[in-house]
Amino acid sequence: MLELFNKPEFVVFSTRDYAAASGTSISAASKRLDRLAEKRFLTRVTKSVWAQAKHPHFHPLACVPLLLGKEQGYVSFLTALHLHGIVSQIARTTLVASTGRGRVLDSPVGRFEFFRIKPELMQEGIEWSDTRQPYMIATAEKALLDVLYLSTRKNRRFARLPELDFAGSGFRPREFERLLRELPYSKRIRSAIQSRFAALRA
Repeated sequence: MLELFNKPEFVVFSTRDYAAASGTSISAASKRLDRLAEKRFLTRVTKSVWAQAKHPHFHPLACVPLLLGKEQGYVSFLTALHLHGIVSQIARTTLVASTGRGRVLDSPVGRFEFFRIKPELMQEGIEWSDTRQPYMIATAEKALLDVLYLSTRKNRRFARLPELDFAGSGFRPREFERLLRELPYSKRIRSAIQSRFAALRA
């Protein structure tokens, strides 16, 4: 069954995916994948999620859809801002917006931190990545909006930010304003985000 691993959908995959494709039970598939991981052919990212970490098309961000499971979510915050060229500093942790609980996952392919965002705030500003192994990612405007939204919460995450480069990134202030206006933020939070955005651009 090693020929399955030549298919692009098996660069990052679940035990269930492998069981279905190989026509075996979940239990048998799990044992076989464990053996391949022991031989370092595969990497066990977390329970039931596997990767060919040495594959040329592998990237840790490709794991995000499977790590989310049944939750809605997408790559956002400083991770997305870096990918969009607004933040030059490379974050050591992949930051993900999720409808699930906030949590941190340390895995062999990297550290992932999940922040809870209400589903109604995920209606716009999210797109598929243009990569071999696609994942959902916030637009530059939505990523900044998510950052500023969390900075208004009680724990004040992202109260301090690295230097932001709006000029060379293609960032669209009008799109930011539109998302801020149309997504269902409370009046207080919308005002706080607007004020901080104005200060960042000044």
